[in-house]
Amino acid sequence: MKKSVSFFSIFLFFNFAFAQQDTSKNLSRVVIIPYQSMMYFSDADNDISHFSNNTERNIRNEMRNNVDANVYHQLLAQFDAISLMRATSLNGEEDLSRIYGATRYTIYSKEMKQDHSNEKAEKSSVKKFMDQFSHKGKNQTFWVSDSNVMLGMIGDPEIFKNLHLKYNEKYILFITQFEIVTSNKNTLEWMKQKYTREFTMHYNLFDKGGVLLRAETLTIKGGNENSVKEINDKYIIVLANRLKEILTLIDK
Repeated sequence: MKKSVSFFSIFLFFNFAFAQQDTSKNLSRVVIIPYQSMMYFSDADNDISHFSNNTERNIRNEMRNNVDANVYHQLLAQFDAISLMRATSLNGEEDLSRIYGATRYTIYSKEMKQDHSNEKAEKSSVKKFMDQFSHKGKNQTFWVSDSNVMLGMIGDPEIFKNLHLKYNEKYILFITQFEIVTSNKNTLEWMKQKYTREFTMHYNLFDKGGVLLRAETLTIKGGNENSVKEINDKYIIVLANRLKEILTLIDK
């Protein structure tokens, strides 16, 4: 009887494993490159540190981890996602070191946008999404922009070749920068915590060969929260979900 149960368990395990494998084959694979620690810009860390009873260094590390974790978990709903920060069994950290070492950062210029726009017409579904969330007024709480985007220019073409040989991805998603900007600084409102913040994520989307497909910023307007958990639950999750929606439309 024990042998029968054992064989049945093995049968179920292999069926489950093959089912998982078949499911992932139908999904486009995305390799996620998190932003470098030096590409985090915030004027809020001192206050968050004070109210959270935590060091500013830990705050920065938590923010980076939360951005990467949320992007990764949101993408898993529609893609076969691999985060190089989390791919420890695949030596993802070594890949990150090579990528960061070969990356030069620059603002996405008008000339670059013109060259990119001439290459391929934008899908109507993507254009509709972008038009819906373009920045139209000061009361808007979320918007997408292709202005002042931080572009991560990976100078070594062998990196894209090696990544594809290793991960067989369709897309490479590079989160190039994350910003927290506070309003009403150095005023009475600041002392009374009557201020708002904007959280901005910069992303570049490349194809497997390293061709840039999109480069944009996603911004969400927040309140005066000084808890990393609150910021994560209210704002970073939303940014990651919006990014997933954009990539899903692109992939259709």
